[in-house]
Amino acid sequence: MKHRIISLSLLAILSAGNVQAIDKVSDEASLIYAFAMANVDSSINKIVFAKNARISLNSPVIYTGSQNIMLLGNGAIIDGANAGNFTLNDELLASTEDGSLIFNTAGDIKIQKLNIVNCATRGVLINIPEDAQGDDIQISLDKVKIRNSALHGLHIDDNADEFDGDGAGSKIGIELYISNSSFVSNGTGAIDFDGIRVDERGPGDIHVIVINTQIDGNGGDGMELDEAGAGNVDATLKHVTLNDNGFYNPKDLDDGFDIDEAGAGNVEVSLFKVMANRNKDEGVDIDETDAGDVKVKLRRVIVMDTTDEGIKIDEEGEGNVELRFSNVMAMDGGDDGIQVTEQGKGRIEAELKKVSATDNNKYGVKMEQWDVKGEGRSLEEAGRLKIQMLTLSGNGKGDEPGLHNVFVK
Repeated sequence: MKHRIISLSLLAILSAGNVQAIDKVSDEASLIYAFAMANVDSSINKIVFAKNARISLNSPVIYTGSQNIMLLGNGAIIDGANAGNFTLNDELLASTEDGSLIFNTAGDIKIQKLNIVNCATRGVLINIPEDAQGDDIQISLDKVKIRNSALHGLHIDDNADEFDGDGAGSKIGIELYISNSSFVSNGTGAIDFDGIRVDERGPGDIHVIVINTQIDGNGGDGMELDEAGAGNVDATLKHVTLNDNGFYNPKDLDDGFDIDEAGAGNVEVSLFKVMANRNKDEGVDIDETDAGDVKVKLRRVIVMDTTDEGIKIDEEGEGNVELRFSNVMAMDGGDDGIQVTEQGKGRIEAELKKVSATDNNKYGVKMEQWDVKGEGRSLEEAGRLKIQMLTLSGNGKGDEPGLHNVFVK
């Protein structure tokens, strides 16, 4: 079926009682009307903004339709400074259902050439209904800029509990594609809010591709992928910056790129031409708990000047860790430059080619494999580390790899 461009016939109530028709979204009233029409007419699947329109919101704008929807921004700017609010509990955690643009749907969402700025809460919030089933939701952002949100810049939420208190969520997974976009200076109004946050619960995977995108200067993590329940995480980043994130909460600093996978499921990550510099905790932080493998490929990746580890990969439970690093630099870390831990039944298979780990406070490279941490004698098969051109210098614990039950091949 051909896309039907919504033709807006906003009934602007004038003093004389007349109406005026407009063609495209150009102000708050026409944006509210466009969303309202799409909510009740399932044949509407495209909303077009006037070129370079500037729209100030006084409240969140909410989409509740079940159909796929596309927003063609044409360079429009949505200012959400007055759209919604949040409260803080005794632990200084924010509670709100608000965002500037809210999508309560399992339909696919595409947003192109749209700027969302100065949001009082979240920039874009996508709530997946708990009863959603069938195909995964597909979310695509191209040439989208989300800046200066008090809470998350982009939040995709499949979690039925507001404070992540349980694993309840829908049966579907999340597919996210981002290109030529930026998420800058978000998460500066409360603890633990990120540039991009994906919460997936229940059965279902997270699949993410991010290309040519800037994710910098956010108060929480630059990007956090949080998967709990049965499901995998698959993330590919190409030509991406994840710099200067994680500063908001000095008692619990955050990362450039953070993946948390709990429950049965694998984690597969590919980073190409990625920079993760000056993040306040780790630059890249991957944690997999319970049964599942971790596979990480890094090529032309630079991580430097972190408060904690530069690159940290941790697998706990039954599962292996497979690493392929090529042209990777980890420098000036507050802990180890590269730290890999496998705890439980599993082993490490790693290859480092043209890798440099210099001037880190502890080890340049540390890899430890445990059946039970602190064991006197290792029971599982030893892990293997293949090295082709590894440079270690200026590290606080010396310039040899720190290894436990991992042998250089």
